[in-house]
Amino acid sequence: MTRARSLAVLGSLCLALGCAGVKPNATGPGTGASTGNGGSGNTTGTGTGGTNPPPSTCNGSCADFSSTPVVDGSANGGSAATIFGAAGSGNSSGGPCIFEPQIGTLFPNNWLRPRFSWAAPSGQTLFELRLHAANQANDLVVYTTNSTWTLDQTTWTALALHSQDMPITVTVRGASANGGTPSAGAASSFTIAPVAAQGTLVYWSPSGSTNGGTTGIIGATLLSGFSVGDDQTNPVLVPSDVKTTWETPDQGWNVRNASEGGAAVSCIGCHTSTPDGSFIGFNDNYPWGGVITSDEMATLGTPPPFMNAGGKAAFSQPWVGIQTYSANHWANSDHIVVAPLGTSGNDTDQQPGLAWFDLESTTAPLPAGQSSFNTLKGTAWNWIVPPMSGAFAAAPSWSHVQGNDFIVYTATSNVKSGRMGTGTAHLYKVNYSKTTAETPAPIPGDGSAIANAQYYGTLSSDDAFIVYDQISANTAAAEHTDMNSSDAAGSTWSGMYMQPAAELFVIPTAGGTATRLAANDPPQCPGQLTSPGINNTWGKWSPLASSGGSNGNTYHWIIFSSWRQGMKDASGDPIAQLFMTAIVQPEVGPIQTYPAVYLWNQPANVSNFTPAWDYFKVTIIIDQP
Repeated sequence: MTRARSLAVLGSLCLALGCAGVKPNATGPGTGASTGNGGSGNTTGTGTGGTNPPPSTCNGSCADFSSTPVVDGSANGGSAATIFGAAGSGNSSGGPCIFEPQIGTLFPNNWLRPRFSWAAPSGQTLFELRLHAANQANDLVVYTTNSTWTLDQTTWTALALHSQDMPITVTVRGASANGGTPSAGAASSFTIAPVAAQGTLVYWSPSGSTNGGTTGIIGATLLSGFSVGDDQTNPVLVPSDVKTTWETPDQGWNVRNASEGGAAVSCIGCHTSTPDGSFIGFNDNYPWGGVITSDEMATLGTPPPFMNAGGKAAFSQPWVGIQTYSANHWANSDHIVVAPLGTSGNDTDQQPGLAWFDLESTTAPLPAGQSSFNTLKGTAWNWIVPPMSGAFAAAPSWSHVQGNDFIVYTATSNVKSGRMGTGTAHLYKVNYSKTTAETPAPIPGDGSAIANAQYYGTLSSDDAFIVYDQISANTAAAEHTDMNSSDAAGSTWSGMYMQPAAELFVIPTAGGTATRLAANDPPQCPGQLTSPGINNTWGKWSPLASSGGSNGNTYHWIIFSSWRQGMKDASGDPIAQLFMTAIVQPEVGPIQTYPAVYLWNQPANVSNFTPAWDYFKVTIIIDQP
């Protein structure tokens, strides 16, 4: 049976630049929350969040955990109980190392039900998993021969209702199935927040290598997604869903004209939600022109009804970079896209400024041979920040809150195929204007510190914070090893592209001292990779900062991708996977950051990255027996 389900999803995301990477050429582990600099900024837009009922107490101790052990895999409950005996008996060390959950993680109270996983020393084939919460009458005890176990939805829903804001400890003991003394590993713990998360997560999951498939593969791009709490991920959009052709270039650079007839979309690169959730904006295949299409079932793949010929011609120019939208400019007579626009004929050095594009521009289709860049400037598009040598525009993020009207973007010395290349990069802020070019200013403090490169900055839903990638300036200025075996021998990647050294930081939008996220560091079990070196990148905020509980905290959630699982595809590229983390802002004092939660519902053997988290009206088709 097939059923359709509507979802609210997405925000700004990009493969840096998705298909633009596929030219025809080629805080310490174990500490829980860490603290950082607090933000100052408008907090309008925060809310209670979520769909769960408010936290409640039990009449006495809670009975959410079963009073009898759960037996899983090929374990024998009776013999397992005999082998493990009372809680805490046996050796206090030498047992399994817990991967999930990492100690100190924080879950929204409507999140994907927790999975528990561990690595065991040789000879340990039988395991006891034990969960303990202070207000629960019983510990939850699981006997299993597997190295993973996932909490059932009924128990998770009850636990998330009754046991918020308290540590839930996780211990795993291992033993031989034939008997012997059990051994414990170091305990872990997690906490359930008094708020829910909202929206849907949508991400790029291409076939082929991490940078979008090997040269010559067309249509290998796919958006996948799931709503908060879903066990299952599903396809969202593929190029063939886009029913309308988009104009293609003439022999000359920056030429668009109606006589060319147009071509079918062959790639989904940078992809972005519109504020109403009704459309997806993205970049098509080389030369990276912009496309915008409906994501709703009845009109899937069709352009917006308000888009006119001038807007389409301007938006589909070559060298359009990562797009961003704002609810402040998404209404009748004011449907605006902001994106970088290249000004060079050389895709390896695009030299873009930051531009606005008016999708409603009624300028007639261009005569053959005329340039959208020249002919439509001032009517269908124009500069917010003109190209500035050594500080070209990339990766913008537009403010969300009513009354705010500014853009945070990366000013970089080199833009290649719409992404940061090899050179310098710092975070800048500029006011939006459709009438005059504006003067940008660097984000003060760590957002523009010359010792580092700061890029892919994204504003939180309340505009108070920016999450961004950071590497050293020396690393950004040097090419690094191309890991894809299908590329020519000796090939290199740009300094800021697919960069293993990338780590995530958060800074107040007003500037100041940045906070390195605790989520950069994976659990430290034997053989585990460490950061820097695992490309923690592309942080995107949840669509609502939620206030809840009695503690006065504001909760932000972030999704990002990382290579920390250590898997590689057939080409040698690391397989990226998605992780969630929390940023908590107390009423007084510095922000707190937390270790990462793995999204176990994603395919582990497919590279999933450049995620977004927002409201979208896409419809996912789910095939069920």
